[in-house]
Formats: sequence, C-alpha cells, structure tokens
Amino acid sequence: MATTQYDLVPYPALASPYTHAERLATVGKLLGMQPAPVENCRVLEIGCSDAGNLIPMAYALPSSRFVGLDLAPGPIADGRRAAADLGLDNLTLRACDLRDISADWGEFDYIVAHGLYSWVPEDVREGLLAVCGERLASEGIAYISYNAHPGGRIRQMVREMVLYHIRHAQTARERIGQARQFLENLLQVRVVSSAWLGVRDEEIRLMLALDDSGLYHDDLAESHECFYFHEFAAAAGRHGLQYLGEGEPHQMFDPKGTLTGFQGDVLEYEQYLDLMYLRRFRRTLLCRVDRPLERQISPQQMPGFLFSAQARRLENGQIEGARKVCIAATNEAAANVAMALGEVYPGPVPFQKLVPCAGNAEVLSQILYEMMLLGFVNLHLFDFPCQKTVTERPRANRLVRYQAARSNVVTSAYHMSTNLDEVSRRVVELLDGTRTHDEIAASLQVEQARESLGPCLERMALHGLLEG
Repeated sequence: MATTQYDLVPYPALASPYTHAERLATVGKLLGMQPAPVENCRVLEIGCSDAGNLIPMAYALPSSRFVGLDLAPGPIADGRRAAADLGLDNLTLRACDLRDISADWGEFDYIVAHGLYSWVPEDVREGLLAVCGERLASEGIAYISYNAHPGGRIRQMVREMVLYHIRHAQTARERIGQARQFLENLLQVRVVSSAWLGVRDEEIRLMLALDDSGLYHDDLAESHECFYFHEFAAAAGRHGLQYLGEGEPHQMFDPKGTLTGFQGDVLEYEQYLDLMYLRRFRRTLLCRVDRPLERQISPQQMPGFLFSAQARRLENGQIEGARKVCIAATNEAAANVAMALGEVYPGPVPFQKLVPCAGNAEVLSQILYEMMLLGFVNLHLFDFPCQKTVTERPRANRLVRYQAARSNVVTSAYHMSTNLDEVSRRVVELLDGTRTHDEIAASLQVEQARESLGPCLERMALHGLLEG
C-alpha cells in the first residue's frame, strides 16, 4: 500500500481503558443489554496503528479474538512483529481501507474506532458507520470517539490560527516546529480581552502538551471536524444504529439537575447536556437500532457490578475520587466505601466485598449509585486477573517485560498505561520469576537497592504489573 502520513510521522497507539471490551460491556449491561462476555468475545479495532491498544487485550484475553486494521502499512508491520514476539495467535492485523471490510470478516461483539471519525473525509466516516451497522452482532456495541460542538469550536479557532501560520511549511517536521513556536509566542501575547485570555491559553497549553505525533495528527491534520451530537446520531441512524451511551457512563447523567423537567427524547437530552456543559469530545457507544434498551437506571442494579476509584482524603476533609470528583466525608458509610476502593485502586472491588463498609446491601446500593452519577467511581464487569501480592520470586507480566525492554511506557493488567522511571524499568526486566528479592537487588547495582525494592514491587503489584 502507499505510504501514509502515519508512516512518515508514526503515531503509536497506547492502551485506552475507554475502548476496552470490558468498558463497552459494562455500559451495555447497565442499559439492559446482554453483551458478549469479555473472556470470550470478538473485537475489531479500526484505525489501530501499531496495535498498542489491541495487543494488551489480546494478551490478557487469550480466548477472545481480535482483529485490527489500519491504512498505514508501517505501523501494522510493527504490530505484527510485536504480536509474533508475544505469541498472540488470537490477533490478526491488516493493512487496508476500512471500506474493504466485507461479510467474510464475520460479525463482531465490539467494534472500536478511537480518534478516527473527526479526522477522515465524509465518505470514510460513512464507511465506518456502515461497517458498524453491517458487522455488529445482535448484542454488539460500537465505540466511536469524535470532536464535539459546541466546546470544539474553541479548539478549531486556535487550530485555524496555527494552520495559517504554517501554511508555507514544506515538511512534517517544519509544520510541527513552526506550530510549536507560534503557540509559544502566542502565549506571551496578552492584548486579547480578559474574557478570552484564559480560554485561549488553556487551548494553547493543551496543544503544546501533545507530543509531536499527537500535535501533527490531531491538530495539524487535513481533516479535523467537529459535530453536534444530533448530527452524529442522525448519521448513525442511517446505518441501522442507535445511541447506546458514553464510554464514560457518568456523562449520561445530570446530577446537578441542569435539565430538570426536560420533556424531550434521549437524543435531545444528550444534545442539551452538550450545550449546557460545552462538551468538546465524545466517546459514544452505539448498538443495533432494533435492540430494545432500558434507560431507567436504578440503585438496584449496582450489585451486578464491580467498582473502582482512586479515592484519597484531602486536607479539607473531603474525599477525592475518579475524575477528581469530591464528596463530603460527613456520611461515614460513604466515606468507608470510598476509602476501601482507594486502598486497592486501580483494582476493582466486587459489590459484596463492600457491603461491610456501608452496613448493608441496600445502603451500599444507594451510595454506589450516587457515586456513579457523579463520576466518583468506575463500574466494571471484569476483575482483570493479575498477581496482587509480591511473591518470593516475583514475575512481571510478560507483556510488561516486553514493553519495558523497548520503552518506559508499559500496559498494566487493568489496561492502563504506566510510566516507569529508569530504576523501575530495570527492575521489571529482571522479574522473570527466577530471581529472589536479594538476587534482584544485587543485579540492580544501585545504592540502597534492597531497601527500595520492596516498596517498588508493592507498587507494581498494586498497579497490575505482576502475574502469577
């Protein structure tokens, strides 16, 4: 195939928890579906790059089948090499156009297209939705992320300023360099009105925080479209798809009562939420239009899930959970539940194990339901098997060891990217299950290696980097 911009400037894929089959299944179950079990499902990722998001799923779920495709042959070749090195016979990677997907590809329980819809021409967008409509199983769920209006207009404004400045740049490196220089200079200009200054500066800082590949492919790309939710929903409907929910379930709710008394349907409700919150990005889930859904969520559903939250107590007495959402610690039962989740984060906790924290199941159901509405907790259906304690001869996840030999970014059993410092990276490479703690420390040849090794291994166990 022809060389693409992604061959010229590689854009390696990282693990995204929002795209994991487990997250999609969780939202599906919450809304009355019976999604395929994560342990035995069929997953298609469109625009998978080097399969950095698919490979960890394929490694962790050997009985499931994964297919990835990308238009760029270079990243696909990289992904195939990694899959071969890891012996992943449940992963197939193809370099092709998504419009080449045909009936002989079969059906899929989960289809993922992250960072694609807003960055391709209209005919490709329609092709993507057509694939979802044709290849989703009866209980299948598709994930499509895209830039949303009205919040996306601010990013578009800064992007258009940058594109004007770099219009004469000839190469990718020139475009990236000139864009960064212009954005840095723009931050120093303070003549804009105070009403715009903070908004403009926030966007500039977000763009500058991107690495070169992210800046080039996200903000300097030829296609970079934003859509109102109702436009996306209408396009999906043309292909036999209906709106299911969001990859971040709390975004489907209105705990502040912004739309109290609203009389419209779910699509209008979602559109007005976007208008009220100035939403700029969506991780929308779709299912087949003929699948009935149950949109009345209740506390009685909570016993069917597991829960996680990075809960910690702040100096002001509040407890901060997922997405920096804070709750008051005045409700002792809620505080106990929150802190119990924080102790084992990012691992999920089954409902029944949290009952003693709340006193009884009914109280716990109400607490977790309210935490879900706020976004304080994440819901799960899958326990992400890993070694949660440090053994005498610890062994790092084989995928983690493979990644650590090539990068400081590794993927945990919880499908989360983790950055290792140089010492931790060296430790990981030694954790093949054959060495005792003393032998690992001796191999490190750094000061106080034995004293610091214990806490290092405990952190790795907590964050899902070890396996039995």
